[in-house]
Amino acid sequence: MNSSEDAAYARAALSTTIVLFRTLLKKGLISREEAVRIILDEAVSKAKAEAQDQGRGGSEADRRCAEILKLIAEQL
Repeated sequence: MNSSEDAAYARAALSTTIVLFRTLLKKGLISREEAVRIILDEAVSKAKAEAQDQGRGGSEADRRCAEILKLIAEQL
């Protein structure tokens, strides 16, 4: 895959995640606080993985992923 395909898959995954969380929230299957906690936990996990990778050059994708997850959590 080339970089534009990678970006398209990332956007599709992000859109799907947002729809999933909004649906769960709307149906009352998960609270907003729980959804935010789950997303932020994932962001922290990605940030920790990036910090461990710093010795090996780091991962720009992981950093961006963590930032995107934080934005999703803020929008829920």
